[in-house]
Amino acid sequence: MIETRAEQIYCEYKGKVTSYVSGKVPNPHDVEDLVSIVFEKVLKGLSGFDEERASLSTWIYTITRNTVIDHFRTNKAACELPEQLAEDDGMNLYNQETMMELTTALKELELRERDLIILHYYSGHTLREIAQMMRMSYSNTKNVHKSALCHLKKLMGGL
Repeated sequence: MIETRAEQIYCEYKGKVTSYVSGKVPNPHDVEDLVSIVFEKVLKGLSGFDEERASLSTWIYTITRNTVIDHFRTNKAACELPEQLAEDDGMNLYNQETMMELTTALKELELRERDLIILHYYSGHTLREIAQMMRMSYSNTKNVHKSALCHLKKLMGGL
């Protein structure tokens, strides 16, 4: 049963995952490797996937996005994490119930982190614009953004 489900998931999401990774990673060989890694993670985690916490597409998207970020982290000497990846909100990760959790989690962040998240995701400002608005360096703004997202992830139980 799990093999059949895994095959269905692979067939349904392979194109979407490949398209997302291709848009972030220029090397086609890296794209193939990363898509394989994503589906290995999906297969390993499928038995523990909880549809009560997130939709399947959100879960796969999160695995894909994190795999791409990990790729850039491990190849840090060769390239910098592009701002576009940090700004990526192409898929709606949060449904109505998760928005309530997000609101509660935002209240737990430090003021600077909360302001940055609100300016970026709710007001639509780029990280460069926020850096100017908050009188911070661009690289520090990216670091605070990353830190805020990590805190939110922990506060929201890893969604």
